[in-house]
Amino acid sequence: MGPRGMMGFMRPDPDDEPVLPAQSAEEAGIGWDEAPEPAADQAAPGGRPGVTRRATVVFAALAAADTLLAATGHERRRWLTKPLLMPVLMMGRDRPAQRAIALGGAGDVALLGSTETAFTLGLACFLAGHVAWIIALRERPGGGLLRAKPALAVAHVAAFGALNAYLWKRTGKNRIPVIAYSAALLAMSLAALDSGSPRTAAGGALFVASDTLLALEKFGDLHLPAHEALVMATYTSAQALLAG
Repeated sequence: MGPRGMMGFMRPDPDDEPVLPAQSAEEAGIGWDEAPEPAADQAAPGGRPGVTRRATVVFAALAAADTLLAATGHERRRWLTKPLLMPVLMMGRDRPAQRAIALGGAGDVALLGSTETAFTLGLACFLAGHVAWIIALRERPGGGLLRAKPALAVAHVAAFGALNAYLWKRTGKNRIPVIAYSAALLAMSLAALDSGSPRTAAGGALFVASDTLLALEKFGDLHLPAHEALVMATYTSAQALLAG
């Protein structure tokens, strides 16, 4: 065998090269400053990007219309816009995200009512939605940011403690349900933060802001100008950011 034949015989087969295991953001030492952010038009894993892009445009238009109707006090017309929000946002998403968004949609319809029963039903739907979002976010690749940087959770935990301390004497018979709901909300926002995606983390934080505004109006007797419009603007933005 000549030198060239010997070199061909000794060349390593690419298939025999070791494959390194995939690393999480924590293992690779990557934080938000270095972690690549998915493209803006990229759907979550398992989704359909083309459908998602078109649905997001329609959702943004519906959300703007519903927020404007809320700001101007046209509550009856919102029976046309608000129930359509989450079904449109669901289009093209992966199944875990669709389940979470669907529960939010059920909560939206419930909160169109003005009775205590409607409020309780809406609270239950959104609580289940937060649990569904935690599951959906845990199934996405990446994560582990809070294990690497636990101090990032301080603001979320502090907000949870401050809100519940303020509402403690104001919630009455609803105290335990409110605490349970806010605990689920906190867990969801931390799961969003732990994802390592600034966009997803912003979605979790906006959801906290939206629900805080609702709680302060319901139990704290706080009425801001265009209060419902602020709630809807933060809420619809949160759902869209979490959906990816």
